[in-house]
Amino acid sequence: MFSTDRLRFRAHQASDLDQVLALFNNPLVATYLTEGPIVPRHFDKLEGIRSFARDSVMFCIVEELASDAFIGFTAVLPQDHPKNREANFGIGILPSFWSKGYGFEIGKFMVDYAFRHLASHRVSLTVFEGNDRAIALYKKIGFVEEGRIRNAVWIDGGWRDRIHMGILEEEWAALKTPMPLFAGENSGELM
Repeated sequence: MFSTDRLRFRAHQASDLDQVLALFNNPLVATYLTEGPIVPRHFDKLEGIRSFARDSVMFCIVEELASDAFIGFTAVLPQDHPKNREANFGIGILPSFWSKGYGFEIGKFMVDYAFRHLASHRVSLTVFEGNDRAIALYKKIGFVEEGRIRNAVWIDGGWRDRIHMGILEEEWAALKTPMPLFAGENSGELM
């Protein structure tokens, strides 16, 4: 289990699946979490969540250290061709934890982890046009827009672009010093 100043990143357990499913059932989150229709999801969606977690190189439940409250999840997923050393980053946070800097803290930790400990050469993500909060967050972390698929996703009565963003290991190295990970290092520690 890992931690940052305010957050814990731990392996998921079967008991977490209901909370992850709740993210997919929250229209504020689901609108930008899935390309599928925004409809009530029930227990059959749990197998998809389990599969997503299994296929991830690192899938973490994120909790607030001070309260042990469930904040959401984050993941690093591999690309199809390992020789290219590309990872995909994903995140889902409950709206009650938005605007507290947690997305930035999660993103910095996961991107740093992908480069330092998974030997990634690049980290990529996909975000939908209109998700301005996420786009601003990703840019703040250091991602740059690399392209877009126009009118690719139907959201709330209109077409939106699917935006591809990425950051390279040399860009990340130029932006910051690595985040501490192990006990005894500055702010993060292995628990």
